[in-house]
Amino acid sequence: MKKYAPLFIAPFFMAAAACSDGPAENAGEDMDEAVEDVTGEDQDMFEEAGENMDEAADDAEDAIEDATDEPSR
Repeated sequence: MKKYAPLFIAPFFMAAAACSDGPAENAGEDMDEAVEDVTGEDQDMFEEAGENMDEAADDAEDAIEDATDEPSR
């Protein structure tokens, strides 16, 4: 059963990667806007963190795809 676990996890990562801006990046942008409204400063630190999280999800998706590819014969 463990052998098939990536098949159940992969759709989550594929859905997360389907958008140009990932969900974490969008959440980071919203948080940055809230901080900017309060402080008046535009730092984009949460957006950058979200981009890093989305990139990590993309990397995980690639690793899952590589792990589930059938070996060449």
